[in-house]
Amino acid sequence: TIGLQPCSWGPTVLLLVYPPPPAKGGISVTNEDLHCLNNGEFLNDVIIDFYLKYLFLEKLKKEDAVRSHVFSSFFYKRLNQRERRNAVDTSNLPIQKRKHNRVKTWTRHVDLFQKDFIFVPINESAHWYLAIICFPGLEKAHVEPNPLYQPQTQAHSTAVSSSPAADGGSDELDDHMQAYTNGLHRIIECYGTDDSHPSDDQSSCQDECSEDDSLVDDCGSFDKAEWTSKPTICKQPCILIMDSLRGPTRSTVVKTLREYLEVEWEVKKGSQRSFGKDMMKGSSPRVPQQNNFSDCGVYVLQYVESFFESPLPSFHLPMNLLDWFPQQRMKTKRDEIKELILKLQTQQQLNLESSGQTDGCHSPCEDTLESADLIPPISS
Repeated sequence: TIGLQPCSWGPTVLLLVYPPPPAKGGISVTNEDLHCLNNGEFLNDVIIDFYLKYLFLEKLKKEDAVRSHVFSSFFYKRLNQRERRNAVDTSNLPIQKRKHNRVKTWTRHVDLFQKDFIFVPINESAHWYLAIICFPGLEKAHVEPNPLYQPQTQAHSTAVSSSPAADGGSDELDDHMQAYTNGLHRIIECYGTDDSHPSDDQSSCQDECSEDDSLVDDCGSFDKAEWTSKPTICKQPCILIMDSLRGPTRSTVVKTLREYLEVEWEVKKGSQRSFGKDMMKGSSPRVPQQNNFSDCGVYVLQYVESFFESPLPSFHLPMNLLDWFPQQRMKTKRDEIKELILKLQTQQQLNLESSGQTDGCHSPCEDTLESADLIPPISS
């Protein structure tokens, strides 16, 4: 596991491989991994990778899967890993190219710059958090028409009218916006000017979100007329850091990922391109926070699941996603994943018995898991 102690003691029993053979890149889940889902335990890399792969393969629509890529929990670790003693001497290369060399095979079957979203689960000092690289193929912010836009007069009358006649006339719009709002889990998005974005060279956690709560006060509550009153939505290259324990800055993470993208672009495209702070902003949205010291991994999984379920409609920065999902959902998340594993185990066992096999599950070697990307590429 990554920076964590084993979750249980005693003999290790293989429960399942997901996805099962003959699919490649299966993740072996054991009883030790299942134990990590008990309350108070830290999630290990196996549970993180298993559930991310499950979400991608089972819960994400095909059209969304084509534009998404999920790295395994080993990716960032390997990117920053010290060189092995017997490794080829690359001391003459710049540090960013040495780092890229460690993971250059991970994207041999995928073009990251054709993706809209790249998910990078990160574990540092036994703490999980999530980086999402958004629209790496865009060179600048892209503005497009808002499909929910209504002329200001209609949006204004919908928002302020209080008479029964007016309310009745706006029922259809109300219902449409209510469904839209529910589908987004009541996402709150904050809009600011460029002047409100301090440089992420100082702190990626404070790029667009200060810690004094002034941003939340300025944003106010989510207004269902907000989206109808804005004629455009925004897509822009950015790196979002989602951390359930807002504490240390993540400027180093943002810098590392930017440098990785620069080398990856050079390798894949044969030209140079800057992914500096002016081109790709770093931001730390306000996200639901854990109320203990063991649920960081659970929150990372929920961030990704909510992103899949309720894609952000616009990427104006900064963002406030504190109401992205109800905290009540987190109380049952561990049990949900545990029940899923046991359900898949039962299904695989029945399939093996029906096919006359008794020892059909084989644990993939760790080298394969470390050297390949978590999600098999889906051609667009």
